[in-house]
Amino acid sequence: MISYKKLFELMKKQGKTTTQIREQKIIGQETLRKLKKGTGIFEEYEYRNPSTKEIEKKTREISVDTKSIESLCTWLHCQPNSIMEVIPNTWDNADRLCKIFDCPKEDLPKKVPMEAKPE
Repeated sequence: MISYKKLFELMKKQGKTTTQIREQKIIGQETLRKLKKGTGIFEEYEYRNPSTKEIEKKTREISVDTKSIESLCTWLHCQPNSIMEVIPNTWDNADRLCKIFDCPKEDLPKKVPMEAKPE
């Protein structure tokens, strides 16, 4: 997964807010929501099937485009590694991922695509 905790820490350090992001149209509201959650994680959403009109629950992986990263880095005068951190979805990182998601280890595969569990 990619954590954007560093983004919000840098914004705080520079005295910038999410309100400014919206007002200055740095990135869209939906992208900001994704950044708060982190990317590379699973998200459940409701989908209305056009043929049956029934609502189905589906899962998608959250992602943020590089144009948004570029806009944020330009606004904050920084490089991408100043606002984001890759946390590999490995069982070696399970404790750290559990802390981020506030969930037990057995629930991690529901949150992020995990590597095969070691035997």
